[in-house]
Amino acid sequence: MAPQKQVKHQCEIVITFGDCDPAGIVFYPNFYRFIDRTFHDWLRQWGSHDKLAARVDGLALGLIDCGATFHHVVRDGDVLKVELFITEWKRKTFKVEYEAFTNNILCLTAFEVRGLFQITEDKIRAGEVAPLRAIIDSQ
Repeated sequence: MAPQKQVKHQCEIVITFGDCDPAGIVFYPNFYRFIDRTFHDWLRQWGSHDKLAARVDGLALGLIDCGATFHHVVRDGDVLKVELFITEWKRKTFKVEYEAFTNNILCLTAFEVRGLFQITEDKIRAGEVAPLRAIIDSQ
């Protein structure tokens, strides 16, 4: 049996008319905006995205891959609760997973694979994430 995921962060987002398409449901690219907001909100405990990246000699915690599955519609006026989990650490990447709910109904599952982008000899490359993990795991 797989170990239970531990929620690292939660963010509540009130859905507005502007988030929706003509059918009155959230336009799917906005879900990517919501998970990105949740990720950056989580990083605030270390000051900001920029400050955390700088602590590990990085330029950014950049996006390498992402995907989403939509389980239930979300409409204007709904409160979307987005939960963030760190589910995998590799040498140069880490995986962030998300689950989003309205009224305890699962609406979205999503993932991002991120890396620590560093500048070396005028090139951007993926650096080792172990120093980043040490900071995150210490919280």
